[in-house]
Amino acid sequence: MFLPARRVFGVWIALAMVGIAPLSAIAVSPAHKKFPKSCVWRVTNAKAPFYLVGSIHALSKSDYPLPVPYEIALRNSKRFVFEFDPNRGAEFERKFEAAAKYPPGTDIRSKIDPQLLAWLRKNIFTVKADSRRGKRAGVAGFDSEFCYKPWWIAQHLAAPASYSKSSASHGLDNYFVDHAKMTRKEIGGLESVDEHVAVLDGLSDRDSEFMLRDALTQPTDSQKDFSRMYKAWRRGDIDTLWAGDARLRNEAPRIAARLVENRNVKWVPRIEAELKTGKPTAIVAGALHFAGPRGVIALLQARGYQIEQL
Repeated sequence: MFLPARRVFGVWIALAMVGIAPLSAIAVSPAHKKFPKSCVWRVTNAKAPFYLVGSIHALSKSDYPLPVPYEIALRNSKRFVFEFDPNRGAEFERKFEAAAKYPPGTDIRSKIDPQLLAWLRKNIFTVKADSRRGKRAGVAGFDSEFCYKPWWIAQHLAAPASYSKSSASHGLDNYFVDHAKMTRKEIGGLESVDEHVAVLDGLSDRDSEFMLRDALTQPTDSQKDFSRMYKAWRRGDIDTLWAGDARLRNEAPRIAARLVENRNVKWVPRIEAELKTGKPTAIVAGALHFAGPRGVIALLQARGYQIEQL
């Protein structure tokens, strides 16, 4: 984890697993009943129940139970397909961290602007947890981590504002994965582990540096931005979610396309293959993937699929 110098101390990460209620205890209302909109869609001309579930990767314990449409998708699906197969999480973590490091003989000093490097060396510290009981996390200067690429550092920057009641441990993805495993339902992925790693590992040096600069210059009201996007997700407002990504699309269109739209295009034939199996299925991916003119919903509709929002 990388921390700005003034923010090293007093930062604690609470790792708590969300409580899982058995599906038999979830009250699911009749399918014809109207609910407030959510980021759940149903393909109405599919052979079997088929859902598109827009996830948010950080939620709080108080967000559970989820709105009814999410529980309908959970209950009616026999197969869950995520961005990549969560059963291969350990393989992903290993390959992702390996991809984050420069090969021997190369490091970040020759890859980013010298002024940015000087700023990082002056202002950024690294924190590494010590697994030994009673040992405090170790703090070191940025020079100890020259081997990491800018996009990795951007992904691991932390500040007090980053830690609120929301956390990835309570994220919708984890909730669906836990339920699928608990009920012994099928689990799959839209991307292979290597494809998922390549989303960031394939960035050019220039785009990787942009991601780091962007992470370092996040506005001080980023928590308000997250709150606004969370509320949009909660009410199924994908137009607001799409608008919230406009700055990245304008300032770094290659990165924006690489993170979202290019992947959507690759996913749609794979989603269509799942549709043709006739097996009750839920596709679970970040909510932004379902928004916009090249979102999964628009691309499926262009192929003749009829989709309704629940």
